[in-house]
Amino acid sequence: MAKFDKARHEENSTKSAILPLSVFSDFDGTIAHPDTINFLAEWFGGLEFRREIGKKILSGAISLRDGIFEEVSTVKGTLPEVLELLRRHVEVDREFPGFADWCYRHQIPLSVLSGGIQEVVESLLAPFNLRGVRIVANSLQIKSGRWSLQFLDETEWGHDKSRDVLLAKNQGYRAVFLGDGLSDRGAARSADIVFARAGLARFCRQEGIPFKEFSNFLEVQHDLMALLERQEDFRKSPG
Repeated sequence: MAKFDKARHEENSTKSAILPLSVFSDFDGTIAHPDTINFLAEWFGGLEFRREIGKKILSGAISLRDGIFEEVSTVKGTLPEVLELLRRHVEVDREFPGFADWCYRHQIPLSVLSGGIQEVVESLLAPFNLRGVRIVANSLQIKSGRWSLQFLDETEWGHDKSRDVLLAKNQGYRAVFLGDGLSDRGAARSADIVFARAGLARFCRQEGIPFKEFSNFLEVQHDLMALLERQEDFRKSPG
């Protein structure tokens, strides 16, 4: 896709051109590869189980919330054991730590919004000693060896990411969202600037939501740097 179209993304208004940025990113499939919930469902429940859950979610037979609940319920073991398994098999986008540091140095709030497990997200990001990154995800519960989640809300997603995006906009920010999947649709509809790939990119294309397709966080950083430069030029322009 082409670079951002100024008329579409800045809305030709002084207000929108000078609003500070607030960045929100999905975790599974966007920062972490592979998706941690899908990986755990396949590891403990088997490939066919994971595929069947995926089909049910896509067909609308069950909600994403219920699908995630079923997938997580297959996990066996203690939290340290499962975290060690994930650390061996899941990689964090190598450009993300640098992107997070860039946001911190430029005083741009950065939030990780995940439909997955808070403890998993925290553990996988911990080695990078990221500064200023807020993590919002579902809390893990293990009772009598059975894994389940305490979802953040009662929506069909279990975590409505659009709420954080809309709150930031109400607080005077231009909301930037990055994502790749089903749980990211609401946030993509609500954000001012969207970076998408995979399923979210297809959804945005179908729904006519302006977006920029991306491969890694360095690309996103470069686009946001260019945007900030345009904002600075706008501030300095006469009139």
